[in-house]
Amino acid sequence: MGKYIIRRVLQMIPVLLGTTFLIYLLVFLLPGDPTDGRCGQRPCSPEYVASFRAEYNLDKPFIVQYLLYLGKLLHGDLGTNFYGNTVVSELAVRYPVTLKLAVMAIIIEAVVGIAAGVAAGMRKGKFVDNLITITTLVLISIPVFVIGSLAQLVLGVKWHIFPVTSTNGTFDQLILPAIVLAALNVAYAARLTRTSLVENLRADYVRTAKAKGLSALRTVGIHTLRNSLIPVITYIGASFGSLLGGAIVTERIFNVNGVGSFLFRSINTQDGVSVVGTVVVLVFVYLVVNLLVDILYGVLDPRMSRD
Repeated sequence: MGKYIIRRVLQMIPVLLGTTFLIYLLVFLLPGDPTDGRCGQRPCSPEYVASFRAEYNLDKPFIVQYLLYLGKLLHGDLGTNFYGNTVVSELAVRYPVTLKLAVMAIIIEAVVGIAAGVAAGMRKGKFVDNLITITTLVLISIPVFVIGSLAQLVLGVKWHIFPVTSTNGTFDQLILPAIVLAALNVAYAARLTRTSLVENLRADYVRTAKAKGLSALRTVGIHTLRNSLIPVITYIGASFGSLLGGAIVTERIFNVNGVGSFLFRSINTQDGVSVVGTVVVLVFVYLVVNLLVDILYGVLDPRMSRD
């Protein structure tokens, strides 16, 4: 297990560098000029444009720009955006909100998704199974911006159960965005749990446990569920990494001042430094979360600990 973890940590380095290079290249190839609109209605003077491009190394070839940025990145400097603010300080303001939203969404996803999957798997072919299957199919088929807009209209505007927007990022303001953000993942987690549980219930060790007189609930709780959760943990871990990256659509709908909204604004304003710095952090967080999921495998499946 120890060698496996070390190998995965070493694999993170080229992935992070490769992602940084690709994102920097895509930002470099974006059409338009970042100085457009910075001088109001009038075009910027040639002197200002030259000074701006020199300050952010935009007057240098791509490979030189990338190497200069990579040198700063190795020292923990994500750069200074086109508005004079460091990307680190910008993310420090917004990441706690996104983290809170992601944790709330992942708790909903894990609790509701696994519980629904277990209920459907233990009652295969019955009313509960059919109801959960139909519900998950409906959630999967509806785009998240539709679910978010309907939830905001019905639960926020008409019924006044939840706040309509989440400008302050408080717990009560983030409940509805967290539910919307978790809706699709809940459906996938439930279906994955059900499929894995049904498959494991047909295994020989389950028949042996039943032959020894163990109840169905005890058989599932002690023997079957542990093995069934391995693929579910994989999916939940991957979804948590993406949630920590900020859900652009959900944050835009509910006006959440998180990483997703910041990334959206940075792309619109062609603030390449903010885009690259934010994506680098998101990729790093995603890799760390997936590493933690791999370590958790050793708890769920002791055979991995002997590798």
